[in-house]
Amino acid sequence: MNRDAAERQRAFTALLRSPVLDRRAHPELWSLVRVHRAALGEWFSHRLGYRLVITDSAARLFRLPVEGAVLAPRRFRPPTRRVLVLAILGAAAAEDAEDITTTQDLSDRVRALSTHEDVTLAPYDPDRFAERTLFVKAVQILVSVGALRPTGRDYEQQREGWAHHRDPIGGAYEVHRELLLRMVDPTALRSALPGGHSDVPPHESAARFSLMRRLIELPVLFYDDLTDAERTYLASQRHRVLAWCAEMTGWTIEQRAEGMALIAADEGETDLPFPKLRATDFATLMVLDELIRRHGTGVVITSEHLGAAAAEVRDRYPKAMTNDLRVGTAVESEARHLLIALDLLRPTDSPEKWLLTTVAARYRNPRVVAVNARLDEEAQA
Repeated sequence: MNRDAAERQRAFTALLRSPVLDRRAHPELWSLVRVHRAALGEWFSHRLGYRLVITDSAARLFRLPVEGAVLAPRRFRPPTRRVLVLAILGAAAAEDAEDITTTQDLSDRVRALSTHEDVTLAPYDPDRFAERTLFVKAVQILVSVGALRPTGRDYEQQREGWAHHRDPIGGAYEVHRELLLRMVDPTALRSALPGGHSDVPPHESAARFSLMRRLIELPVLFYDDLTDAERTYLASQRHRVLAWCAEMTGWTIEQRAEGMALIAADEGETDLPFPKLRATDFATLMVLDELIRRHGTGVVITSEHLGAAAAEVRDRYPKAMTNDLRVGTAVESEARHLLIALDLLRPTDSPEKWLLTTVAARYRNPRVVAVNARLDEEAQA
């Protein structure tokens, strides 16, 4: 592989992982995106139906809906609705703030905004610790999308201090107005709203975009999940689809009877590496193995099955359980959340039942070895 091809792949996967790349915060990746902007723009628009906007100071990738849906990895422990609401209110408040603002200033503005007669939301009350904690998480969302840029080093510590009334300011931020205004793209908003339309052409393009997104974005593409149009497109364009995936990512393409998957070359290139060297992942891996040994894959698992597997793991590996995992049904709960995020457990119509997908068999019979690093190392860091 030549240098240009490797750089394009690195820029492409970086934008998938971080849809907002700021020139100051990501100088090396920014340089790659600028150099290869033509190829990247064509890849995203023609092959995936995405919109890549590149300005003099930032790059922003918008995942446009196709037929009202966006295919993206299922987020592990996503922000709550209240945090997202506070982040939206914070963004609106930041637009009217000075070029340099603080957590306290934004909090005051959001408090006033949330009580406006035209805003039909539960008023934000920063006098409550729970609300202040949620607002800290909302500010972090604005930081992660580049709308706010910290001006100091210990901004996270300052925000936490503000939530506990130890810090009156809570961190200072430069308002990055360009990215603030690009948090929502008019094209994406129009296609996402009920009754709206997208710029995606029908028929073959929609099938191509949906199929390619499944391969690029999701852990596994299952043939049973495809629509008739997607199956038809894959049947006639399989070679081109696989060549595109290899060209854009450089990852290994694995084909099985039940589907296909792109296997990242490095765990840092995926949004949720598994298993990592930590107690939660170890417990989840052991629970998964127990479920596979008892029930197989491609079957429906109940809450009773999951609870029994978790109890067996706790009894078998007591020294591997951290304090958090020893509490109540923590092992069962952590395993369920992580396995659902990995698409190894799929929710069904019943809240107490999940489908154990066939790809879970990749993790059967794990070999447990002793290592020098502690399994709870990350949790205690």
